[in-house]
Amino acid sequence: MRIAWLEDFLALAEAGSFSRAAARRNVAQPAFSRRIRLLEEWIGVTLFGRDRQPIRLTDAGRQLMPIASNVIHQLYQGRENIRQTARGANTMKFEATHTISILFFP
Repeated sequence: MRIAWLEDFLALAEAGSFSRAAARRNVAQPAFSRRIRLLEEWIGVTLFGRDRQPIRLTDAGRQLMPIASNVIHQLYQGRENIRQTARGANTMKFEATHTISILFFP
């Protein structure tokens, strides 16, 4: 399972077309289709009805939408929180009057 597969899934659900979604994700259409197929194999169900245009989500696909959205949001938010914590971990802040900061801190 890869996060890119979930991002691809959301892009395809929004675009309704493999070629448009692949272009939005900057991936060749055959590779994009393969990634969607891998996601479907990993989950074990078909997520998109491919019998007509625009492509439509199956019931399983509609069930996955909020889950995929939430997982992606939490991963990126968690990464940002960790980065901010790491940046602040080696930082020490002092508040002082101008005179003290000039005489003491140098």
